This record gives sequence, C-alpha cells and structure tokens, in this order.
Amino acid sequence: MSEAIDPIDPIVSRIRRPRSLTSIVVDQIRELVITGKLELGEQLSENTLSEQLGVSRTPVREAFLRLEAERLVEVRPQRGTFVFQYDVMELREICQLREVLETGALRVALAGDRRKLIEALQEKVEAAEAAVIAGPAAYQAHDTAFHETLIRASDNRELIEAYMRVSGRIRAVRYRLTTTQDQIANSQARHREIVESMVAGDDAIAQAHLAYHVYNSYNFFLRQIDNTPNVPVTGAAKG
Repeated sequence: MSEAIDPIDPIVSRIRRPRSLTSIVVDQIRELVITGKLELGEQLSENTLSEQLGVSRTPVREAFLRLEAERLVEVRPQRGTFVFQYDVMELREICQLREVLETGALRVALAGDRRKLIEALQEKVEAAEAAVIAGPAAYQAHDTAFHETLIRASDNRELIEAYMRVSGRIRAVRYRLTTTQDQIANSQARHREIVESMVAGDDAIAQAHLAYHVYNSYNFFLRQIDNTPNVPVTGAAKG
C-alpha cells in the first residue's frame, strides 16, 4: 500500500497556473503604447496586432477592452479602437490624482513598516544611478519602479488598484516628454531627497518633497507641450 503524500511536505510544490494569453497580450500592447511605438490617437488594427504578436484576433480584442478600462485606448463603436490622447486639462487631473494617491500611500506606508519601505526605496534609488548616466530611455523603468514600490508599500489593495489604473497613462506621458539628461538627473535627486527625509524622520517633509516632485513634473510637461509639435492640446484646455 502506497503512503499518502503529506500536504505540507516541502518536497511537493504547488503548481502555478500559467498567465492567460490575453494577459500577455495586454502587457505587450500596453508597452507599445507607453513607449511610443503606437502613436497617440493612432487607430489600432486587430489583424495587424494579431499578426505582429503571433496570436489570434480574440486575445487582441479582449486586450482592447482591458486597456480601455485603463483609458490607454478608446473603443469607438462603428469606428474602431484608438490609442488615447490627452490635453492640458487631463494632464493636470492625472497629476492631481497621482499626487493624492502617492502622498496618501506614503503616509500609510510610513505608519506601517517604515524600515522596510525606506530600505526598498533606497534600493530603487541606488539601482537607478547607472541608468541616469545611460539616458532617459534607460531611466524610465527605474522611475516607474520607485513610484510603484512606494504605492505597493501601502499594502492597501484599493489604493494600489486605483493607482495602477492611471499608471499606464502617467508612464506614456512621461516617456514622451522626458527627453533630457537634466530631467532625469532632477528626478533622481528628488527621489533621493524623499528617502533622505524619511531616514531623518522628517515624514512631513518627505511628503512635501513627493508632492512637489509630482507637480514639478506637471509644470515641466506644460513647458514641453508648448514647445513640442504634434502633442494634442485643445484650445479650451490650454486657455
């Protein structure tokens, strides 16, 4: 008679379910939008994307619906699916929401395991140093990692979910308008300031630095829009 398998035997590992094909396609299309390989306002073709990604049209169609929930694409009945566009008003509102969510997440995280938070953010800052030298494209992922680490440290599922719904558009805007060495050096300096304030126990100052960092980006983006052709800005929003 064979012995029963002990359910807590460490030799036996739980089988992890593979990610769905649709989830993989969502990630692929999201990155194409964020990195500018798909232009703002561009009409998307299910056939073209399914061929490029080597999948059927069904997961592409399902991916469009998920990305619509993130407002990275817009599905227009009888017309098709288009990459999102933004104007100054939407940019301001995105940055305002980001400021509320990030400073709130920082406050919640500091009330919890502050040492773990500080160590995690210090790690992200140090990892980004080489990317600052490499240039804006290399720095993007590290910038995202710093802010998402801060958000996830809140351990608040509702807050994290709200942030992730807007993070794709934040990254897409940042990718298109963060183009100089000075910009990323300034961003890295602000990240270091935030962490140093926490280490010193100046939590209110850390939150103020974070809020300034978010709005400084917004103001810089406005200046970039004024000097960048082909960025969709409506006359009403600009005024």
